[in-house]
Amino acid sequence: MNTCVQLASQSEVTVIPNTVIDQVLTEANELQLKVYLYILRHQADSDMLQIPRMADYFNETEKDIGRAVRFWENKGIFVLTQEQPAAQNAAGQPDDSAQPPAVPVRPKLSRDQIHQLSTDKEFSGLMFLSESFIGKPLTSRDLESLFFITKSLHFSNELLEYLLEYCASQNKKNFKYVEAVAIAWSSQGITTPQEAKEQNQAYNHRIYSVMNALGRRTDPTPAEIAYIQRWYQEYMMDTEVIEEACRRTVLATDKNRFQYADKILLSWSQAGVRSVPDIAKADSTYSRKRHAAPRRSAQPAYAANNPFLQHTQSDTDYDKLEKLLS
Repeated sequence: MNTCVQLASQSEVTVIPNTVIDQVLTEANELQLKVYLYILRHQADSDMLQIPRMADYFNETEKDIGRAVRFWENKGIFVLTQEQPAAQNAAGQPDDSAQPPAVPVRPKLSRDQIHQLSTDKEFSGLMFLSESFIGKPLTSRDLESLFFITKSLHFSNELLEYLLEYCASQNKKNFKYVEAVAIAWSSQGITTPQEAKEQNQAYNHRIYSVMNALGRRTDPTPAEIAYIQRWYQEYMMDTEVIEEACRRTVLATDKNRFQYADKILLSWSQAGVRSVPDIAKADSTYSRKRHAAPRRSAQPAYAANNPFLQHTQSDTDYDKLEKLLS
């Protein structure tokens, strides 16, 4: 006899998109899953979606909640809206009652809603514009993205057109990529094509600064760009921290430099490093742990000719990175 599971009550149900279960679920940790379910549950109440409110609810730090939300943001599920300049009271002091930004949720449209949108004159014009850039009819998932970008992220027609033009120039003619770029621009407070152009220039400067720090003089490959984006977006590192990791990498090895730097930055991220002063603390902690560990017995005679056994660690050689990458 087969056993099946049924909900005890159907009175209140939170719907989880199948794409999240099929494609993202296995990548999320416990806190990320909790935050995702919480946001789905309270998506109609923006007051419940404040980062401090969620931090209090889960008894976690605001940084941890922010990283959990950013995980879903990077997956194109949620987006952190840009925080507005601090409000001031009559005395010109910051107003502590000002609320931090809420987290919009990309909607799931029904067939009827999609049909209504396709018959709307203004939206159908945006559909035609989008199809002309990507070179094919929009799917229902694409329409959800387009609706999300224009309605939830409040992109103007001019900014949407520049967004599509920019993505096409990068040979990225799919709406998953278009939406990801739109989320990034929205989180950076971009509202005009000019601001987007300036941000793209700054982005390119940041990418090539890291390339130069690693001793690379060629254009970055997609895999290298993915590493750099991970360091900024997932590890949430300052530029100075990334450049310091690159400096140590160049001193340590002349091959597999992106992988080596990633190992350093991952260990720093796990140690709570976010700025240059934090690096010294991480180095000190690592040094104390290394010196507190039991000393190994003297090396046998045959070790003299073995470069791996001769290797001695410094405070910047994290867990034999060179050996792992050789």
